[in-house]
Amino acid sequence: MTMKIKSKTLKDGLKSYYFRIVLNGKPTHKRGFNSHREAVNAYRAYKVAEANGQLENQQVKRIKFNELAAEWLAMKEKDVRPSTYKKIEERYNLHVYPYFKGMYLDEITPIKAQKFVNGLAAKLVGYTDSLDIVNQVYKKAVQYGYVKDNPFENVDKPRAKKAPSRDTMKFYEVEQLRQFLNSAYQLYNKDHYERYVFFRLLAFTGMRKGEALALNWDDINLVDKTLSISKTVITVDSGETVSEEAKTKASNRVMTLDNDTVSALAEWKLRQHELYKALGYDSSPCSYVFNSSVNSFISLGKPRQWCRSVAKTAGLPPIIIHGFRHTYATLAVQSGMDIKQLQYQLGHNDVHTTLQIYAEVTNKQKTETASIFANFVNQSNQISNQEND
Repeated sequence: MTMKIKSKTLKDGLKSYYFRIVLNGKPTHKRGFNSHREAVNAYRAYKVAEANGQLENQQVKRIKFNELAAEWLAMKEKDVRPSTYKKIEERYNLHVYPYFKGMYLDEITPIKAQKFVNGLAAKLVGYTDSLDIVNQVYKKAVQYGYVKDNPFENVDKPRAKKAPSRDTMKFYEVEQLRQFLNSAYQLYNKDHYERYVFFRLLAFTGMRKGEALALNWDDINLVDKTLSISKTVITVDSGETVSEEAKTKASNRVMTLDNDTVSALAEWKLRQHELYKALGYDSSPCSYVFNSSVNSFISLGKPRQWCRSVAKTAGLPPIIIHGFRHTYATLAVQSGMDIKQLQYQLGHNDVHTTLQIYAEVTNKQKTETASIFANFVNQSNQISNQEND
């Protein structure tokens, strides 16, 4: 190391030594040493401290978990849709913030991390979503040098708590779907025919609930039998609103409708018009296919209530509304739709999401595949036996 120790004579005649040194890429002067030897030792000590990361400005200040989490949330808010951010923020406030209150990032040992995960898994069905937040905050902490390692990196993930049994099924098999739609028709044919149409649309197109609720009559061409998706109902801070941006780029799509769904939509359009006529309107003042009592779109929570009523009438367990998408996908796979077509129908940006559904083929199809294979083997055995005879 090249060092240049300089000196100057003070008023009292004594010499004071100083030097110029580059630390962390920045040149600086260190002064006030009484001897050449003292200045040399100081120079060397500074260089050793720099190499070991022990200089004052190299010491990363300790910060609390929730301080960094607040920064992470602010970044996240810019990256995701308002409705997605709202869910993340709610999860953080409920399940993460209280546990880490007052704790510094470097206080959490792998054992404490495991205890936190165990506690989370014991009380939450979808606990991994909350764990994901903690993991991402710690990844930032490692990136910024606040901690060396992420204590959550190698935690064991206990089996999640079972969901309450009220929505035991994820989706309906084909026979159950038929049963459900028949019951929806019986229940809502006279009044609220649009509720039947809503479920019919979900089951036969695989569209998302928010996409269906945002539909205008302009989006549907009953002659060409097509339906165009370009918007969706989302949750924001002030409530619910129609977003002109679909969920993903791939969500903007045009679907072809089957004849029965077209008939159901045409029938509802007529009835909606008649209902407005009875109220004294010349033409429908509302452009939504599924209109609320105040001529706006219907709230995201409503279809769940309808679904429970229909399931009760049908003697079926209720499913979550997203389950109709899963049913559609499964039946599409069974009827031989190829992956690319299904990805387009469902509006998935990433084919991996579609492939997951492909992998979860219904039990019925698994057993069918097994018996078809068994029949094939039996037949070929019989043929080869005959040939040998």
